[in-house]
Amino acid sequence: MAILEKQPPTWYNESMSIFASLGIIVLAIAIQGFLQLSPNLFAIFYHHALGKTSPKKADDRSLSFILGVELFAALAFLLVYFITSFFITEESFSSNIFIWAMTGIFVAEAIFFFFCYYKLGKNNKKTTKLFISRHLAESLVYRAEHAKNRSSTILLGVTTSAIEILFTLPLLIISSVEILRFDSRFGFLFIIVYVIGATAPLFAVRILYRTGHNLAEILRIRVKRKTFFRIVVPLCYLGLAALTLLGGTIR
Repeated sequence: MAILEKQPPTWYNESMSIFASLGIIVLAIAIQGFLQLSPNLFAIFYHHALGKTSPKKADDRSLSFILGVELFAALAFLLVYFITSFFITEESFSSNIFIWAMTGIFVAEAIFFFFCYYKLGKNNKKTTKLFISRHLAESLVYRAEHAKNRSSTILLGVTTSAIEILFTLPLLIISSVEILRFDSRFGFLFIIVYVIGATAPLFAVRILYRTGHNLAEILRIRVKRKTFFRIVVPLCYLGLAALTLLGGTIR
């Protein structure tokens, strides 16, 4: 006598699907907020702005840098979201190829971040050096030190965000897919929340400067948190991989 497999009720699948979608979106925002290139360069930029101008002008200039990060985050998300909505079908979202491809990408991101995102200093000295080449890092620092007007400062914010597209593009793709599956009416709301997540670390650095901290103190804080970011971000990527698989099995 054949034993029939008992299928879970529809409400259970719907609940788990919503849970997976919201979990993916929350983890994507968290990862975006934990990336370190923009906050590190912003701290250097603010330090030199304070040395060249008054605190009030430096504070105003810092908002231009933050605006650059906001612009890139918003425009990149909008571009990926509209490409996803117009050119990828529901069948593509639910295909095993898409699910396993995104899962593999998130696992690879977790491994790369853990082993390669931070670089060791000389004699294993703790530093905040990141995955980019020394030539690129020196170029960014030079531009941060010599940014003189609003347009160059905005461009600097855009550039630093663009460099980390390797880590953020998969987040934008899976988030766009989940918004379209969940409820596309909330798309612009999520974009706003995502942009807030991208700029929150910059506002944190800005607050530190405004409360009397200097660059050396801020960098020490970031060095102390290096281990936290190095562990938590890969765990978030692995969480995305698990939720992507979960979402694919219940839809």
